[in-house]
Formats: sequence, C-alpha cells, structure tokens
Amino acid sequence: MNRYVIQMIASAACILIPVFGVLYGLWDSSRPKTGPVGDGNTSPSLIQLIPLISTFIMGTINFPIAIIRYKKHKQMSDDQ
Repeated sequence: MNRYVIQMIASAACILIPVFGVLYGLWDSSRPKTGPVGDGNTSPSLIQLIPLISTFIMGTINFPIAIIRYKKHKQMSDDQ
C-alpha cells in the first residue's frame, strides 16, 4: 500500500466518522433518560458540531484530490 491509497482511506474515514458521530449524537439526545440524568431533549449544539462538520468538509475536499493524485501516480508508474 502506498501513500496515495492511505490518503484515500483517511479521506473516506474523515467523511464517514462524523456522519456516524452526528447520527449517534442525535439518537442519544432523543433517547429517554430517567433518574438523576433527567428527561430533557438536549440536541447537539453548534459548538459540539463544529469539529464534526470541519472534519467532514476536510474529507470531502481531500477525497477527490487523493483520487487525482493516485491516478497521476498510476499513470507515471505505467509510463516507466
């Protein structure tokens, strides 16, 4: 595995992990809570979502760049 494949895998992880994080956060906030925790519906705030959103945007921007770099590397290795 070369660095271009690792870059594509990291980009895909940067896209998928925040999606699962947001889905888990929304599921956990709507789940009924009993006892001293309370029963309020506390959906994630903007401050809590900023790291997930920025990671998702980084992965979305980086994934096409990684594919282009991989194709360029593959073309150069085929020419040699």
